[in-house]
Amino acid sequence: MRIGEHWRAIDPAWKFAFIAYLTARVALSAWAFVVATLFPVVAQNLDLFGAPVLAVFDLASGERYAYSREVEGAALTFRVGDPGFVIDTQTGSVWLLRVGRAVSGKFAGRTFAASSYPIEEVFPYRGVAAEQNLLLSVWQRFDTNWLLKIAQRGYSDDGSTVYFPLYPFLTRVVSIVGGDSMFAALLISNLALIGALAMLYRLGEALFDTSSARRVIAYWLLFPTAFFLMAAYTESLFLFLTLAAFDSAHRSRWIIAALFGALAALTRLQGVLLVIPLAWMWWQNDRRLPTADHCIAHVIGFTPLLLIPLATAAFLAFTNLSLLSSYVGELHARFVLSWDNLGASIALLASGRASVVDGLNLLTTLGFGAMVLAVWRALPREYGLYALAMYLAPLFRMTTAQPLVSMDRYALAIFPVFVLWGVWGKHTWVNRAVVYLSLPLQLYLSAQFMLWGWVG
Repeated sequence: MRIGEHWRAIDPAWKFAFIAYLTARVALSAWAFVVATLFPVVAQNLDLFGAPVLAVFDLASGERYAYSREVEGAALTFRVGDPGFVIDTQTGSVWLLRVGRAVSGKFAGRTFAASSYPIEEVFPYRGVAAEQNLLLSVWQRFDTNWLLKIAQRGYSDDGSTVYFPLYPFLTRVVSIVGGDSMFAALLISNLALIGALAMLYRLGEALFDTSSARRVIAYWLLFPTAFFLMAAYTESLFLFLTLAAFDSAHRSRWIIAALFGALAALTRLQGVLLVIPLAWMWWQNDRRLPTADHCIAHVIGFTPLLLIPLATAAFLAFTNLSLLSSYVGELHARFVLSWDNLGASIALLASGRASVVDGLNLLTTLGFGAMVLAVWRALPREYGLYALAMYLAPLFRMTTAQPLVSMDRYALAIFPVFVLWGVWGKHTWVNRAVVYLSLPLQLYLSAQFMLWGWVG
């Protein structure tokens, strides 16, 4: 059989998923190259809880510097100069980063004070070696280093128990073969993404039509934070397992659905909530069974779904319930009522101290709140239950630095919203609104992420 015949024999869902993924992957990699070329060195003038900090990062070498930018009682602002140097914009003095000393200008001979925040807190690698391959290193940011740390050295009393074990475990297994943890983590995310795209395509086609299914995939990949789907984060793996659980449940393969659900629960804390829509689907299916079936048979049929909360409980027991203390100690987070989180975000925006990401998190929360209501009315109830659970869960956690933290990223998990957008996208104005708003925002946010900016 020729290559063309092999290609035509592949399921259309997998073909479209692969083409869409490859297009997005190539485009994002090209964008990463542009960003790294335009900004080979990043100089950030930070204000960390009142402490003025100069943070400098070299994308090619991975060299990191953190100094106090307070000199003679004033907080200076810096920009990148020649390689290895920064220049303060107030006096034009040139500072040598390696020794933290001004070599020319008004402040010549002056030395930076040490930063009150160690370099590991500004650019946190968690003890993981910085990747030297630029194609990989631009994705080694924030949560990725936590996951790599767990894959390489396991859990310890350092806040790592916030992260669930499946993704680090798979990374460790794959890296035994490939030898590079970062490459292994990215491989897992990208393969899972292709599977998730195929599952989402099938779902959109089953609920509506092929055109809608294609738009669902396109809108999901264009969403402002969709680059996390290709990064070494848990998003793609979680979504693949979630969609596989839904697909199995629709086929009444409850044991398989429960296994996928349990694996999703071992990927992210929110995974335990999958038991809600899957239990609803089981109950709806159970009601259609012949009345001659006995109650015992019904109970036995539901039993596999208990694997989902049991998986979460097993991990919490393994870590001695340290997840809560890790949230408070390492992430500076606390559990609040959802409206308190929303109110804090609005107050931050009104104060004028909010960043672009703070505003985006608030807009995402309000917009997806409205969309969850639309999903509840337009799609089968199991998708409404899932969307509501995934929407509400992050609202009960707030950090001291940022209310509604990462809502722009967590929204990726609410896939029924993207299904609905795919249907509405048949209207030209909806299609243009999604594309024209999403694409520039994704370029901006992904560039910020590559340059060590927190975006979700």
